[in-house]
Amino acid sequence: MSSEKEKSKVHKLSLKVSSDDQVKAYIKKIMSQLNKWMQGSKISKLVVVITSKDTGEHIERWQFDVQIFGKNASSTSGKGTSTKTLDKENASPDTTPAAPLTDAAIQSQISALFRQITASVTFLPTLDAGACTFNVLVYADADSDVPMEWGDSDAKEVVGGERVVLRGFSTNSHRVDTLVSYRLQD
Repeated sequence: MSSEKEKSKVHKLSLKVSSDDQVKAYIKKIMSQLNKWMQGSKISKLVVVITSKDTGEHIERWQFDVQIFGKNASSTSGKGTSTKTLDKENASPDTTPAAPLTDAAIQSQISALFRQITASVTFLPTLDAGACTFNVLVYADADSDVPMEWGDSDAKEVVGGERVVLRGFSTNSHRVDTLVSYRLQD
């Protein structure tokens, strides 16, 4: 795989993106599945773990906790009684933001998070890009349709690492909170 990168503008920030077709295809496949799960309110967490190829140690772990507003909404059964549907794995508050958010406000929050992630290079240890790989973990409801090539995994925590809570953002139907765990270099 080529480690060559090209620059892209996202939320007015220059970001490096992979030019490797296999990596792009992998990410496209993941994003397609994530979109289905998000639309179906099936996801509670997305994690990206960077691992050393040489030692197998997890070096960085980026965690995005997803709360879906209104997921535990009441439904009415055929007899007119109200029943609560509760998914214990993805349980979240049944509240939405106090006032509807505009697209501009949502984009502003996402931009602020991207700027903070970009600025994290000031405290994160430098990675040797050729010696690392990454995994994507998705915490989905137990009743989710999971593609055959996806499998169960451990949490891939960073052992003895530091944790930094980053900004979150809200839409009118979701709240996403972010944190990064990383291993200090010896």
